[in-house]
Amino acid sequence: MTATTTTATASLSDDGTANDSAADVSAGDRGRTRIADRVVEKIAARAVAEVDRATGTPRQVLGVRLGSTGSDTPARVDADVDGGVVTVAVSMAVRWPAPIREVARQVRGHVTERLEALTGLEVAHVDIEVPTLQTRAQDEDRRVI
Repeated sequence: MTATTTTATASLSDDGTANDSAADVSAGDRGRTRIADRVVEKIAARAVAEVDRATGTPRQVLGVRLGSTGSDTPARVDADVDGGVVTVAVSMAVRWPAPIREVARQVRGHVTERLEALTGLEVAHVDIEVPTLQTRAQDEDRRVI
């Protein structure tokens, strides 16, 4: 089965009226769109935040956490866009006592779904690292007396 598609284009004449013409316009003639890695990272971090029991994790230096983990802490995401394919690495925390594998599966699916819907890119894979569990004690402010 073969299908022929025709794209209708509209242009304005000198007097401001629209001139409609049916012409085939190839993708190369229209230009191209490049989505930066940073944009994909922000979309993926937001998608992680939309999953219940998944949250971000603070940065660590030599095994010592810098800052605290809260519900508003974004996940750390690294994305690599190569043409129309993207690979994503997510570092996040899971709220205790949630099943880590189940939350990771939900995050992987949701990140893939949101990236494909919002960017049109194909998601090759989403790697997930869970270096910490978020407990209730970590949510509360700690005071030093």
